[in-house]
Amino acid sequence: MKLISTTTLLLSFIFSHGQDSIPVEFSPTMTPTISIDSFQQVTNDSTKIILGLVENKDGKINLLIEDYLANKTFTGYRIQIFSSSNNKWDAVQVKSDFIRSFPTVKTYLVYQTPNFKVHVGDYLDRLKAHHVLNEVKVQFPSAFLVKGEVDPKQ
Repeated sequence: MKLISTTTLLLSFIFSHGQDSIPVEFSPTMTPTISIDSFQQVTNDSTKIILGLVENKDGKINLLIEDYLANKTFTGYRIQIFSSSNNKWDAVQVKSDFIRSFPTVKTYLVYQTPNFKVHVGDYLDRLKAHHVLNEVKVQFPSAFLVKGEVDPKQ
C-alpha cells in the first residue's frame, strides 16, 4: 500500500511539473488556424529553414547519402540463359552470342561452384523481366527468370 501511494504521489508530481503551464482560452466554437509567416528555403546545403524550423546538418551527410545510394543493392530479377558445370568457354561463347543479338541488355558471367552461368538484364519489376524473357526465349529456349540482387541503374 505504501508503494502504491508513493508511486501515485511521484507520478502526480512529475506530471504537474513536467509541463509548462500556459493559460489558453478555448471555446468549442473556435476553429484552429495556423498562420505561416514565411516559407523560406536557404540555398546553403547544410542549413534549411522551412516554416520557421531550422535544420542544421553537417555537410558530410550529403556525401554519406550519395555513397549509400551508389552502393545500395536491390532485389530483382535476371534471366538465366545458360548453365554448365566446369565449362567456362561455352559460357563465354553463349554470352557473346547474346551480346550480338541484344547489345543493349547487360550480361553477367556468374560462377557458382561448380557451374558457370550466364545471367542477363537487371529488372526490379517481374512483369518487365517476363516481357524480356519472352523475347529472349526465341533464341535461347531454355532461358528462365532468377531472383537476386540487381543493379537498378540499368
